[in-house]
Amino acid sequence: MTLKVYGCRGSLPTTRDRASKYGSNTSCMTIETPGQTIVLDAGSGIAQMDRITKIFARNKKPFDILLSHLHLDHIIGLTVFSKVWVDSPDALLRIYTMDRDENPLKTQIFGAFVPPYWPVSMVKFANAECIAVKEDITFQLGCFSITPFGAAHPDKTISFHITDGTTSIVYLLDCETPMLSEQNWEGLVKYCKNADLVVFDSAYSAADYPDKKGWGHSTIEHGVELAKSSGCKKMMFTHFGFEYSDQELEIFESSAKSQGDTFFFAREGMEIVFIH
Repeated sequence: MTLKVYGCRGSLPTTRDRASKYGSNTSCMTIETPGQTIVLDAGSGIAQMDRITKIFARNKKPFDILLSHLHLDHIIGLTVFSKVWVDSPDALLRIYTMDRDENPLKTQIFGAFVPPYWPVSMVKFANAECIAVKEDITFQLGCFSITPFGAAHPDKTISFHITDGTTSIVYLLDCETPMLSEQNWEGLVKYCKNADLVVFDSAYSAADYPDKKGWGHSTIEHGVELAKSSGCKKMMFTHFGFEYSDQELEIFESSAKSQGDTFFFAREGMEIVFIH
């Protein structure tokens, strides 16, 4: 199994001249095996993935995206993702996320991209099957068992525990762990227990967090606490605030690494290969 990073910023993309080391795109990663690819969130990084790989539009197999939530920085890449615009039942895109209101799920996902906010209605033209998932109910995608669970972030955000039976990854973006109830914290620790990798939201520095408490994001220090409680093998920090430059993130990363070799920062283009 391989995890690849195509976007690790939060809220907005940032300019490349101050983000060449860690990257400028918003959240998008893939988990891949030789026969399968799952995309985690569809921020602006999915356009980078599409451009680099050049395989998705002509891939005849169904293609799967897991969306943690529908805030714009996690779905903006859908507007230019080639697979969305291939009008063929043989090139079906499947999008999995939580059902949030009484509207059809496709309207919930693509409803921000209609006139006058977008030139054409993606609700009408997007070629995607939209599938609702439920918290703590495991479902199967090929070799992967996926369990969504609730996150501490506005608008019904979910996290994902993903395993192929040998490797386990917890995708924990947009989750403010200090805001979890004691019961939910215990549940999170259980999901992360002995995980091979926890992908953790560290949008804010410890100095900036007090002014943004309650906004649904965490810090390195919160991640270290979770790692120590769960015994996860590795923790990758990501979803960095768009306002932080490479130089600032280097300082933050040095602080994280001082806590042990469990911790590291995501970068666009990074690949993590799991061998068991």
